[in-house]
Amino acid sequence: MKQFICFFSGLLLLFVSTTRVVAQEVSDYSQLNEEDYSKIILPPLSVLFENAKNSPIYEMADVKARIERKLLQKEKWSFLGFFSLRGSYQYGMFGNESTFTDVAVAPYLTYSTQAQNGYTVGAGLSIPLNDLFDLKGRVSRQKLTLRSAELEREMKYDEIKKSIIEMYTMATSQMKVLQMRSESLVLANVQYEISEKNFANGTIESTDLSTDKERQSQAREAYENSKFELTKSLMILEVISRTPIIRK
Repeated sequence: MKQFICFFSGLLLLFVSTTRVVAQEVSDYSQLNEEDYSKIILPPLSVLFENAKNSPIYEMADVKARIERKLLQKEKWSFLGFFSLRGSYQYGMFGNESTFTDVAVAPYLTYSTQAQNGYTVGAGLSIPLNDLFDLKGRVSRQKLTLRSAELEREMKYDEIKKSIIEMYTMATSQMKVLQMRSESLVLANVQYEISEKNFANGTIESTDLSTDKERQSQAREAYENSKFELTKSLMILEVISRTPIIRK
């Protein structure tokens, strides 16, 4: 019986929860340019932690804890099952039909009606001894079940926070690396522009121009790789924390 109640309560709470769930949206990083990446500011960890409570993993654990809390309340009031109340009420029209006759009187029929009502009230007491002596034990076991669900919820929350911290520190480091590689790319572009002019003027050989072009390509590749890694970390961080990072 308890399993049925738990299942039914779970469906009810899940239905209530799903009415609040909104599809997680990840920022469109394809619209960002190089200057936008330099302006990214990560929200405080406290904000990310709090918003992470809206994640499905945490909400599922929270729903389970709420179900167990409801069942605990039910167990505390289960002694009311020992008592019963009953009552009934009746109302109707009652008829009486009779026939009279005599030696000098022809038979004749009489019919009369009368409204009547009535009610009954009663109470009963039935105490199964096994339920009586196990009442305190059931409450204690349900308290432990509730505590287990609450601890499971906190464990899930700690796992989420660890993932957020990991992605947060990674993104912070990658932002610094991206900034350095952006500066290196700027210098490589400037150097290649100078080499192009010098080659046009005949002051350097084509091999020198080719070398500077290779350096520019390597700087661009390093920058794009860093941007890719940073973008991936930021998108994962958004999904885990349920918090938009990019606002345009």
